[in-house]
Amino acid sequence: MTERLLPLRYLPILCMVLAVFIRPQDALSQKTRPKASTTTTSKAKPVPPSAPKDTAILKLFKNPALVRWTKTFKGRFDDAARVDVALGYDGTNCLGYLTYLKSRTRFRLQGTIDSNGLNLEERDMAHAKTGSLKGTIEGRHLDLEWTNADNSLGSRIEGDEIPPQYKVELGCDDNKWSSRYITRFNDARCDMVLVRSQNGALDGFLWVEADDRTYKLKGEIKFNGDYELEALAKGDRLAAMLSGNLKPGQNTLCKWIGSGEHRDFKFILKDHFKLGCYDYADYASSYDVLYPVTPCAGCNSWMDNQVTNWVERCNASFAAKKVPLSPGGRNAQRASAWSEIACWTDNLFSGYLTFSDTWTDQAQGICYNFDLRTGKQIELESLFQKSFNYKNWFNDFAAKEMPKLYAFASDPKYRERLSSEGFPLVVIRRDGFEMSTLFHPQYGRQTLFIPYESLKPYLKRDGAIAEFLK
Repeated sequence: MTERLLPLRYLPILCMVLAVFIRPQDALSQKTRPKASTTTTSKAKPVPPSAPKDTAILKLFKNPALVRWTKTFKGRFDDAARVDVALGYDGTNCLGYLTYLKSRTRFRLQGTIDSNGLNLEERDMAHAKTGSLKGTIEGRHLDLEWTNADNSLGSRIEGDEIPPQYKVELGCDDNKWSSRYITRFNDARCDMVLVRSQNGALDGFLWVEADDRTYKLKGEIKFNGDYELEALAKGDRLAAMLSGNLKPGQNTLCKWIGSGEHRDFKFILKDHFKLGCYDYADYASSYDVLYPVTPCAGCNSWMDNQVTNWVERCNASFAAKKVPLSPGGRNAQRASAWSEIACWTDNLFSGYLTFSDTWTDQAQGICYNFDLRTGKQIELESLFQKSFNYKNWFNDFAAKEMPKLYAFASDPKYRERLSSEGFPLVVIRRDGFEMSTLFHPQYGRQTLFIPYESLKPYLKRDGAIAEFLK
């Protein structure tokens, strides 16, 4: 049967009918669609909701519907005083709060975010500008530099974003610890003690029996555990650079490079503990303290008493001075206390506690020498023969050695202070006695070392340091 064909004269009419019923997007369905335009309109559009937003932050914005995100970061001011930084962003403005956790003191934050990061003003509840913050948000990490209103003080704030559904309490002792490591080098013993304190600071000492020397260690550790340390010999002379990677509570390989010599120390962890910590901050005042918390109950009791007394003195000073709550008084009263470990063995734990503040000219300090077998302080008198006056001998030694110190020769005012105050602190080390000044903000701690060999005729052989006497 022959099919009937549509006469050609009706073809234009058929095309018109099909054009009415076929949609343009259907006609292009087999082609690659063009990308959506990235051009923004002049009028902002509300962002569809994703994660729950902080209602307290939303209230800071004129149009909360435009807010793209809110984030809360938990962190620390100079790796000490704990803070919450809550921020919101609507594509133009960045608003929020900075809150000190202990005092609940709160500041308003307002500013912008651009290609260089955050640029915020800090204002008090009276709307006065009290400081500035600049920094970045990378992933969930916040990194800010804080300065007060007249740029005379600077600090750092670091924190990490905490999702709203998680309840996380950050401690000022997080990532603060002390570790003791042991190994063998050149068929002799070797000890290393490290203390990790604020802002990644790493301090301690390295005793190398084959060198017959204790090196002071000073450096820093990065977030990933990589560290670099200066090994300082007598007179703070650089002897070597140490490097490696540290994970708290684990063994470590330490590389030594100095005077053309390369050494590898395979350290085994012997002891490890977190540091005790107190922190406080409000509008005008702050204090923080780090101190050892060891398995020695008697040592801990003594440390707790020293720290508690110091904190009480700080609070009394804050109350007495009553700094005005105005931009000029922002963070004006500051105090810090810290510990340094001079020696740590199975039986001995010695070092310093230093107390520093902005309202006194001179830092205060004390030393400690603990017998870990008894948990009691070692009295220096008990180490010497009764007929020997160790105090006079030490004073004569200091008078003779003091002029050799660089700080003594370079600064007449400090030389006068050294001459009058001397070296009131004495700690026991594995290889001798260390006499020390109080801490100085410019010169640090000046020390003189007395090897046991110099005092051998006067030392008791059965005393608390018998293990160190050859």
